[in-house]
Amino acid sequence: MPTSRKSDPSELAAEDSAELAADSAIKPAEDPVRARILRGAAKVFGERGYGASSVEAILDAAQVSRRTFYRTFRSKEDVLRTLFDLSVQMLLRAVREPVGGPRMSRAELAQAGVEAYLRVHADAGPLARVLLLEQFAPDSPLAEQRNRALEQFNSLLAKASAQPGRPAADPVLVAAIVAGINQVCVQMATEYPQGNWDVDRAKRAILRLLFALDERSDPSSWS
Repeated sequence: MPTSRKSDPSELAAEDSAELAADSAIKPAEDPVRARILRGAAKVFGERGYGASSVEAILDAAQVSRRTFYRTFRSKEDVLRTLFDLSVQMLLRAVREPVGGPRMSRAELAQAGVEAYLRVHADAGPLARVLLLEQFAPDSPLAEQRNRALEQFNSLLAKASAQPGRPAADPVLVAAIVAGINQVCVQMATEYPQGNWDVDRAKRAILRLLFALDERSDPSSWS
């Protein structure tokens, strides 16, 4: 007999974000067990936090056996890494392919890319906070993947900011802006742990950071 869907908004947000993350990278029809484990883990991590979550809780949420779990993933850390990689893929795709992209000016593209980036985080509900905080935690199991993701976003921002006839943006500045954008997201996830971020507020903050790439923001040119 099917169980009734829970109506707690935080649980719904965690479940929906898990489905979005899992289905964005794999086709459930091709690997339904893996998708189910990812959904279950996303729900458990979102509700309890990564450190307080156990493999047993993931098994209960995903309705799979321990043997099935370990056939699919090596450990709880392996599941976390997979969810993080899926999240990065979704973020990169959102920024690279904003709605209406080809018809937009550079300013419009920047705004659309920032909003798309923030919406992916906000729509992930409690899971966003877990992934954001875990990747920057001391001795994080996500450290290697975090550094790889930062390199990808640094490269993407440097390429997006390049303009004919102008020098390339200083890589130190690009890295600082990406770090600032991450901090805006951490702040949003901390203030709104269940999701429902103030996207407009976060967007304004990030656009101010991006303005640093404009030569007019150089303090030496200020009067």
